[in-house]
Amino acid sequence: MTSLSIGPVHAPKPAALLFAQPAFCEPRLELASRPRSVLSLPPTDSQQRLQLTSVLNSITSARSIAELTQQTQLALPQILPCENFVFASGRVRAHRVFFSHLIHPDSVSDDLIKAIVGRDGMIPPLGIDPIEHCGRPKFTTLERLGNSQELVWAKIFREHGIRNLGWTLLPGLHRNTFTGYFFHNISATVAHESKMRMMVFAPYLHIALNRALGSKLLRHNPGPNHQLLSILSSREAEISRWVARGKTNWEIGQILGISDKTVKTHLQNIFSKLQASSRAQIAALFCDE
Repeated sequence: MTSLSIGPVHAPKPAALLFAQPAFCEPRLELASRPRSVLSLPPTDSQQRLQLTSVLNSITSARSIAELTQQTQLALPQILPCENFVFASGRVRAHRVFFSHLIHPDSVSDDLIKAIVGRDGMIPPLGIDPIEHCGRPKFTTLERLGNSQELVWAKIFREHGIRNLGWTLLPGLHRNTFTGYFFHNISATVAHESKMRMMVFAPYLHIALNRALGSKLLRHNPGPNHQLLSILSSREAEISRWVARGKTNWEIGQILGISDKTVKTHLQNIFSKLQASSRAQIAALFCDE
């Protein structure tokens, strides 16, 4: 949807300076009446910095989809007050967009999901290339959906009481894939800075979601399950542990006294043996090591 973009996105201050805290997606009347619960970004004092650090840490520490959903519900009123949210894995195929693995609280109606996602997973045209727009938060309102391509979205907004929508896409694990983070009916108290707030919040959601999905995928893998770790060589297991600690190939090479090219070769073997496709999935297995 062309009008889902409302101008250039200016990079916020470094995320390290913007760390925040949680509460629940309250009804809009409560959100409007309790603006003090919303943290300032960037934080205005050391207490708010500690609160922001606490909530973002609680997001990244989530080890399951259910835990991530709960922590998101707790965090939103203080970072991005809104009525509800939906996360979805997306894929672009033949210029159409398909959604899968939708994650949302029970308060999101099935009718809304069915109105957006068809039986085959296809959603109405967005009017943009999602892959090109990864990392560029958007904010739109019902009033802005005016051209012919956006009429289907305007109809969905009206029928389900959506006055505005903030959303951002981040790159997926494979080519032409992404994960979408959607927040509807964002409070008027923060609507003007919703894009900046999404830029702070979404990367932490993305880390936790990739880890949770990767862990779920590996646990339900039809191939070797309990023997996943035993099939790695000692060097491969060692590298996997450093990956779980967030080290780059170059850093791992420096630690182990090998080249980053050798580390890359070991990682390719690890991906093959564990039937994994990303570093996040490897980290999910070794996060408690």
